[in-house]
Formats: sequence, structure tokens, C-alpha cells
Amino acid sequence: MDTPKELTRKEFYTLAKDCRDYAMRLANHDQDSVNRAVCQEFNQFLARVRAYDKLGSRLTHLQTARPITRGLMLAAVLALWLAMVLVGLRVIPQFPALFALGISVSLIFLVFLVPPSVYGTSVEAIEGRVLVVVEALQDLLEHGDMQFSEAAYFQARDTLREAADELRQQVYLNRVSGWRRSI
Repeated sequence: MDTPKELTRKEFYTLAKDCRDYAMRLANHDQDSVNRAVCQEFNQFLARVRAYDKLGSRLTHLQTARPITRGLMLAAVLALWLAMVLVGLRVIPQFPALFALGISVSLIFLVFLVPPSVYGTSVEAIEGRVLVVVEALQDLLEHGDMQFSEAAYFQARDTLREAADELRQQVYLNRVSGWRRSI
């Protein structure tokens, strides 16, 4: 394992701005979907944040994002179905065509019935994880020994508050729209 980097004031402030910008970018995506690029970006972001000495131990419980999209699941199901049909035709020559068709249709529908958040990490879950990072930064700012000047302290605090407010708003809006859909 690499030695942790020291979290300086400049890097802390840059990280706070990056969190705010990241929160704003996440708001542009469909909250319920799994976006492969967003998952990979979060995994890189998490690795970068964990590399700092003061944040690594606080964020060990955060899991990386799973970039498994509905398209990947559909491709896997279709490959499985094709393998079943080919093996079935080879092993049992009288393999009923209706049975194969029924299995294929049910597997394909099953992929569309299962929400993507079951097999992948949704944008909403990534927002929640980024919120944990922002809260760790806020805690470090309040109780750490970053030794900011008064102006820099308030600027970093306001930047982190903006990021936290945006992330909380997106998670809340997604929950409210989910409740409305279920009514």
C-alpha cells in the first residue's frame, strides 16, 4: 500500500471545490440509473480522497461503485440464453422450441423488471457516498488542525456547505419523486 499523502490546506480547499463541482455534475444525471462513466469517475475520486492521511481512515467503510449497467446485464442474459439453446440443441435434439422461447423472453423481461440499483451503483447512491466524503471534510475542518486563516476557513466551510446542500437536495428530490411514483 502506498504511503498516504499529507493533506495540506491548499489541497483541502481544492478538494472542497472539487466536491462542490462534482455534486453539481451529479445533479445532471438520472438518479435511478447506473451510469458507467459516473461510477468509474467516483472510483477514481474515492481512490484520490483515500490517499490523504487525514481522510483515508475516515473513509475506509465506503465501497467503490459497481459500474454494471442494464445493457451489460442484458448482454450477459442473452449470452447465457444462447449458450443454453446451443447446449440444449446439442445434448437434447428434441429441445422444445417453445420452451427455449419462453425462457428467453422471461430472462429478458426479468432484466428489465429488476431495478438497476440491485446489480449496479445508482447515481443516487454515488451522491450519498460523495456526501459522506463532504461530511468527513466538514468534520475535519471543524475539529482538525488545518490552521486556516479566518477568511480561508469560512470560504472552505461555505464551499463544503454548498456541496452538502446540493447532494442532500438531490437525494431528497429523488426520494420524493419515488414516493410520488408509488402512490
